[in-house]
Amino acid sequence: MEVHHSYEGHRSPVYALVAGPSGDTFLSAGGDGVVASWPVHGPSSGTALAKLEQAVFALLVLADQGLLVAGTEGGDLHVIDLHDRRELHCFRGVHHRGVFDLIALATNRFAASGGDGSVSIWNTTSGPDVPRCRLERHIPLGEEKLRGLALARDGAYLAVTGGDGPVRLLDTGLFNEHSTLAGHAGGSLAVAFHPAKPLLISGGKDGHLRAWTLGADAHELLALPAHRSAIYRIACRHDGALIATAGRDKTVKLWDGRDLAPLGRHDKQVGGHTHSVNAVLWMDDLLLSAGDDRVIRAFKPSV
Repeated sequence: MEVHHSYEGHRSPVYALVAGPSGDTFLSAGGDGVVASWPVHGPSSGTALAKLEQAVFALLVLADQGLLVAGTEGGDLHVIDLHDRRELHCFRGVHHRGVFDLIALATNRFAASGGDGSVSIWNTTSGPDVPRCRLERHIPLGEEKLRGLALARDGAYLAVTGGDGPVRLLDTGLFNEHSTLAGHAGGSLAVAFHPAKPLLISGGKDGHLRAWTLGADAHELLALPAHRSAIYRIACRHDGALIATAGRDKTVKLWDGRDLAPLGRHDKQVGGHTHSVNAVLWMDDLLLSAGDDRVIRAFKPSV
């Protein structure tokens, strides 16, 4: 993979990457508590949007509402106005062992996964005498940390990975548990719905990448020893042709979206990360990655 650009400025590991409110920016956050905005194709210096008291594990941009949501290691949830960079709400200790992922749902709602084994559902519907953001539901799913979240293409199901191993599918109406997939030994960490196929792709502490069929007879379709240790993130390109994974083994790997055949890897030997890779993000055909070495790198896959 060809290195396109590098972005430096964070003083601690980078844990989260999300697309910005416009198509030519992205946001990052990490252990230094800074949420920064970067031009994708511009200079390598970013602009600080917020400085929080704790490490930031998760970010969510609600562009149509002009909101930024940040989840911290202590379980706080910060809601920030993107236009004037003003904090609207700070919900303390929502998930007392950390907020690990955030995802937008339909009808002005979003979900957060927590280290306390629960998922929280939030409503951002505005109106007279209505708070800009409010807790709608708190759903306990287990005792172990919940990590990755993914929303099905039709918005009907929310996938949740858990430290106890399984990947749970919740319906997004009543948030009942629709089905449970066996997941990964040692814990499931990352999950993504395929953009073009009825498949769910997961990664876990076992370093395996697994593909699952969906429906009444949901089952494991494929299992690959993908990384030497934990897989932290999975990102599918918008067309589903390419899938990227980030691992504790300091590598970013690329997979064919048709059959999960390996297509390439980026590591220290070819100018990649020197420490654990925590996040990957597609910006059209550009792949961004970030990790414990505090550097954000952008690649142009050659396949």
